[in-house]
Amino acid sequence: MDISPEEINPGDKFQDFTAIVTVHKSPTDTVYFQVDDTTRLYPYNFQSTYKGMERIVCGITVFASKVPGYGYFTEVQWYDQLDKGTFANAKPSGANDGLDIISDWMTSCEDGFLTLHYSTWWGSGSVPHTFTLVSGQNPSDPYEVLLVQNANGDVKGEIADSIVYFDINSLPDTGDSYKTLTLKWTDSGDKIAEKEFRFKTRKP
Repeated sequence: MDISPEEINPGDKFQDFTAIVTVHKSPTDTVYFQVDDTTRLYPYNFQSTYKGMERIVCGITVFASKVPGYGYFTEVQWYDQLDKGTFANAKPSGANDGLDIISDWMTSCEDGFLTLHYSTWWGSGSVPHTFTLVSGQNPSDPYEVLLVQNANGDVKGEIADSIVYFDINSLPDTGDSYKTLTLKWTDSGDKIAEKEFRFKTRKP
């Protein structure tokens, strides 16, 4: 879709938000934000910033006017890239260090991604933590996944939180319906924790 210059006129301010979105580019090279499984935004000042499909957290101003097919006009005030974890079908070798999943708006399953707001022990900032989401652990339920954190020995210091996301769209196609995604992980008390999400396959 081509957008004419006169259309880039957002009009009245609608609301300010902090959001986690997927950055997409359409076949006609229009960059848009996918907020959830159904909501799109048109970030008119983000068109030259596209680096590939990714998840970001951003501060945005949403305006009342729309671009057909791309949702409300949106101005991006700031943004940060989120860490992307590995989605695999085999459990990795190494440690499985406990962490806690924070149940807030940042922890979500939308647009074919699982995004997790978590807290864990952090020591040296130079030691990277490795996050792997593993499928295929339960033969009777293809939508059960296991989160594994390997802190690579960085298990002392102080507790802090961060965000990691996984592209889980390769799970069996849900069609136009939702399936229950069951997430399991080892919590900070070394117990197995569990949380359920609604998952729907991302369509092109």
